[in-house]
Amino acid sequence: MASRTIRSLAALGALAGALALAAAQTGEPAKPLVRRDLLVFGQAEPAPPLRDIFRPKSAAAPAVFRPARTAAPAAAGPAPEPEPAFALNIAYIGAIKSGGQTIALVLRGGQTLSVKEGEEIVPGYRVVRLTAEAIVVQGPTGETKTFPRQGDQP
Repeated sequence: MASRTIRSLAALGALAGALALAAAQTGEPAKPLVRRDLLVFGQAEPAPPLRDIFRPKSAAAPAVFRPARTAAPAAAGPAPEPEPAFALNIAYIGAIKSGGQTIALVLRGGQTLSVKEGEEIVPGYRVVRLTAEAIVVQGPTGETKTFPRQGDQP
């Protein structure tokens, strides 16, 4: 009786194997590991990096908070002129003293720039004063803004 059971199980196993082999041969081909429709080949130049991945996030440019606009009540008098917007967004990451000159290192758009006092960071925005703790930049309309040093403080 035991040999009969073993033969039955062997026959069932052979039948299952034959069915699996037939299904594998008639089924769909295996899916590729890489979706070629998502690959981009030479269509455009890659965008520059948003930040230096080798610097801690605390050294990256600070996020700009813009509060939501709310409806203002109607004013009886003339509307005051809006303040000029200082459109330069940089992070001052430190300074280097060399040969009696101080050179500031600023982070703008994920790139590190070196500027001296009196030089322009971008057209219209000139470095007015430079210390180890902060950099003062003058905008195209004459307004100034102080950027304190970012990152670890000693």
